[in-house]
Amino acid sequence: MTLAARIVGSATATPAHNYPQEIFRLGLCQKLFGDDWAARSDVAKQVRLIERLFASSRVEHRQMAVEVFSYYRMRPPTTGERMVAYEQLSYPLARAALEACLQSVDCPARVISDFIVVSCTGYSAPGLDILLARDLGMPPNVRRLVIGHMGCYGALVGLRSSLANLRAHAGAVVALTTVELSSLHFPPASHRLNFGTLAGSALFGDAAATLLLTVGKDAMGPEIVDLYCAADFATTDQMSWKITDEGFVMGLSPRIPITLRRNVAGVVARLLAPHDVAPAAVTHWLVHPGGPDILDAVAGALDLTEEQMALSWQVLRDHGNCSSSTVLLMLDRLLRSGRTRRGEWCVMMAFGPGLTLETCLLRF
Repeated sequence: MTLAARIVGSATATPAHNYPQEIFRLGLCQKLFGDDWAARSDVAKQVRLIERLFASSRVEHRQMAVEVFSYYRMRPPTTGERMVAYEQLSYPLARAALEACLQSVDCPARVISDFIVVSCTGYSAPGLDILLARDLGMPPNVRRLVIGHMGCYGALVGLRSSLANLRAHAGAVVALTTVELSSLHFPPASHRLNFGTLAGSALFGDAAATLLLTVGKDAMGPEIVDLYCAADFATTDQMSWKITDEGFVMGLSPRIPITLRRNVAGVVARLLAPHDVAPAAVTHWLVHPGGPDILDAVAGALDLTEEQMALSWQVLRDHGNCSSSTVLLMLDRLLRSGRTRRGEWCVMMAFGPGLTLETCLLRF
């Protein structure tokens, strides 16, 4: 009998700089357009777009690794300078999530056989996979994998790799860590402002999360049953994440919710069908909160209730969109809520460039 691959530990970490959404909006307008921005007719159209996007974001607070207005006060940081900041700031945040996860289940780092790091907001080598493995005492032969630049669905790609490793290597123990510092890539005043860049400024925050996974008859936690992904290649231009001389620049089309609404039911059906699970039998839905229009589109396509979408809206409200860490923020909340029951099904999903829909089926 094949033993189930289970999530046995979970933890998250957020940085100290906590911004109420209204304070961030006012500060962004001042940074982009100057102290007299409210009286300037030449920027009135852009100001109205910012006000509309922030008002409709449903975000109330975001946590960021940098003090944003100081970070962008002078000339825009170069991409190289942003990577230096990423190297300095991502380590303590990722370490906090990883250590908290290991401590929560009293698991020493020396037993970890596979270490997967997911991030799309920065790069360095030696990277977090090496530095954290070294400093926390993982074995020198730990199998390391870095998943980069896949955007908001990267954590589910990490889960897919975790499941493959657990099935391939007897006795494997996998640590999966995501860390995203989107605050390093808000648009400078010199950059061309459009829907995509401004929507990103209204939605994105920073966070890290870690899962610990293993296989064993005594393992307790939700089982990773299956994963399924698909991309709508006809819509590859709707979402982008470009590396430029002034940081990483987000491109978002307002048509993304339409694409998701057209595709999501079919993708979920293909995830569930091999296990004879109907969508109505799924109790818990962890839908990546890419934005209010995305959540509304997915809820409409799958006929999900307000209660089933509640965690997505709560995390969007409290943290914004933290890219690949976001779906793990939701999972951690669910695991700590006490609301799961034995035998219940859970679907996790996230979206990104491609346009890609990545899904995961869990069973408690």
